[in-house]
Amino acid sequence: MKVTTLTVCSALAVVIGIGFIFSPLLAVGAGANQPLPAVIKAGFESWANGGGVEAILNAWQRGGLMEGSNKAAGQAQYLRNLNQALGNYKSHEMLESKGVGRSSQVIYLSINFDRGVVYGRFLMYRAEKDWVVQNMDFSHRPEAIMPWLAFEGERAE
Repeated sequence: MKVTTLTVCSALAVVIGIGFIFSPLLAVGAGANQPLPAVIKAGFESWANGGGVEAILNAWQRGGLMEGSNKAAGQAQYLRNLNQALGNYKSHEMLESKGVGRSSQVIYLSINFDRGVVYGRFLMYRAEKDWVVQNMDFSHRPEAIMPWLAFEGERAE
């Protein structure tokens, strides 16, 4: 009787210990399942409905630090050039979301076109009413947006 109880308790302790070890790893991957903030969704909806690059950037910069900044104009030109090279916008996919405290997060996206993909990184801030974009960057090179991927490329060689 004591051996059975000891075995069951030991097995239970091992299972709980494994759960504590692997739960942070599962939480990291869960970021891609979180919904996109409304401001980012609005920009993509505008683009899908033929609004063009200016319409999406206007939606994304509204109410945040990016509003009225010169950086938005540079991002618009970059996206216009990519749109010409890669074809029409098709869809987007949230790759990961990382919390940076209670009132900010970084969102990583892929933006799919007819002939290729562009990667985006949004620094979001929780304003009084909703999330706003504080900063955004785009690149056709994933390691430029997600630096940890640069190490992945080195392993492939």
